[in-house]
Amino acid sequence: MPRSPAAAPRKTASRPRNDKYYSKVIGRALEILAVLRTSEAPLGLAELASHVGLAKSSVFRLLHTLEVSSYIERTADGAYRLSADLRVWGDGKRVTDMVDAALPPMRALSHEFGETITLAMHFDNRIEVVATLDSPQLIRMANTVGRILPPHASSLGKAITAYQPDAVTERLRRSYGNHRFTEHSITDEVALKQEYERIRAQGYSTDAEESVLEGCCFGAPISGQDDVVVAALSLSLPKMRLRDKAMQKRIVAAVRDAAEQTRKSLGRRP
Repeated sequence: MPRSPAAAPRKTASRPRNDKYYSKVIGRALEILAVLRTSEAPLGLAELASHVGLAKSSVFRLLHTLEVSSYIERTADGAYRLSADLRVWGDGKRVTDMVDAALPPMRALSHEFGETITLAMHFDNRIEVVATLDSPQLIRMANTVGRILPPHASSLGKAITAYQPDAVTERLRRSYGNHRFTEHSITDEVALKQEYERIRAQGYSTDAEESVLEGCCFGAPISGQDDVVVAALSLSLPKMRLRDKAMQKRIVAAVRDAAEQTRKSLGRRP
């Protein structure tokens, strides 16, 4: 996983020098959160110590406290990043506006098809679920808010990644990795590039058992300002309930319409 280069100690604007009520420990912890918030990738202990200008032993104690308090989490290789809840919370109004705009068409999709409807957004080096309406059916495809999605093996991930500049696409793929979830996952570079081209040409994405066997998903991109794709909506269902091509066409049309309704609703917000 990529790491940001070491940087000079971070300077906090207008840090009080003679304020007897100011807590240096809390201030340093907040500096660490701010560094992780703006980093494109998880950071290691040495990198964070360099950023905040403290000894690694002192930074480790702060990191441990933040971790057990669920403000940060560690990756498989021991680096640190904001916790899923804090990552979503930190983007505040942008997430709230998107969810508020998407929920009405998401509910309509859920009512029409009775399947799981999910909204995901692009955040720096990841694509993350920000809202989901689970199917009421006993056998269903489920999702979870805060889940990080693969840019190569999910309809939401592909719907967003396909429209990004090459540098952003590379960052997303490098950050997540090229894991093969099933025999249907697309991991070949040429095949994946062709898949992104196909998505742009037809205006929607599919997940045909690429992330989980016997699961199907259809996604559509949502553009924000300047027509930049910032999110995507999807409908997921078990393969056994996808009866025929006519049903697939109806689902795709409905998902694309829901994404377009969300885009228009976003455009009307101040």
